Amino acid sequence: MTSAQKSRRSIAVTETGKRKLREAQNRSGGKRITYENIEETLNCRVSRSTIERFFRGKAVDIDNAISIVEVLGLDMEEVVDIAIYDKIRLR
Repeated sequence: MTSAQKSRRSIAVTETGKRKLREAQNRSGGKRITYENIEETLNCRVSRSTIERFFRGKAVDIDNAISIVEVLGLDMEEVVDIAIYDKIRLR
């Protein structure tokens, strides 16, 4: 996949999305879900550095974003710009 193709499949969280990710990360029965926990849950299919980038609001591949969001029990619509998300999915 070329970098131009990859950038068309990348998505970042919104400011509200960053807050929701942090809230989900902290609500696991009082025990914080770490980046390492997320990476382990995903059987290392998504690297910790990618998870960190996503939490900081940097764009990552949409498949990685979906995986991260699902581990936290959220929906993509809660954390990303839905118009951008729909546009990428329709490609």
